[in-house]
Amino acid sequence: MCASFTADDVGKPVVNAAGEEIGVVTTVERGVARVRPASDAVESITSSIGWDGVVAAAHPLDPDAVRELTDEAVRLEGTLSDIDESTTRGLAGEPTEL
Repeated sequence: MCASFTADDVGKPVVNAAGEEIGVVTTVERGVARVRPASDAVESITSSIGWDGVVAAAHPLDPDAVRELTDEAVRLEGTLSDIDESTTRGLAGEPTEL
């Protein structure tokens, strides 16, 4: 699904495929949602790949990673295990770009 975000999506939790809340939509600008990751969900993973301090920032959400956009939540295709050194499944960008 290629999600179309609006201001109504601000404040919605972002949930991975396992049903875990991994962040919250903080802003939507020109259809692009920005998500602040839940620090407890990704802190140890981001530290292990050198993203210390990135957790507090809001990151653009890749609309192609969204499985479902409901009135209650943004549901992603992947899980936290899908994280590698260049992307947090659904959160776009390199650490140096954020």
